[in-house]
Amino acid sequence: MSRTRPGRTLAVVLVALVAALALPFAAAADDEPRDDVRRTGSCTRSSGIELELRARDGAIRVELRIETGRRGSRWGVILLHERRTVFRGVVRTRSNGSLRLRRSVPDWFGTDTVVVRATGPRAETCRASAALH
Repeated sequence: MSRTRPGRTLAVVLVALVAALALPFAAAADDEPRDDVRRTGSCTRSSGIELELRARDGAIRVELRIETGRRGSRWGVILLHERRTVFRGVVRTRSNGSLRLRRSVPDWFGTDTVVVRATGPRAETCRASAALH
């Protein structure tokens, strides 16, 4: 006949209870609307890319930053909002080797998705995406 320790059984029950109570709160936290989102993307070489979205007064302010370390280099940038092109152009890096692009797009009902693809010197490609609920 096997016996279980009362302390061990109580610990297992408490862990299960805490997990069951925490699960609905964790799911609700992901669905909460946000006013701003910041995401980092990936680049094929040593550069870094960051995309920031901020919702204000029916519009979304999009800010793109690329840190390259190469001043005066040309980057071809494509900015998509909900699979529609809102910006396509060439942007040069500043004297400190950073690139910054700011645009405003409409804040539509539901989740807004913004995707950026940038191509720089030596065929370096950077990509970032963010969704604003």
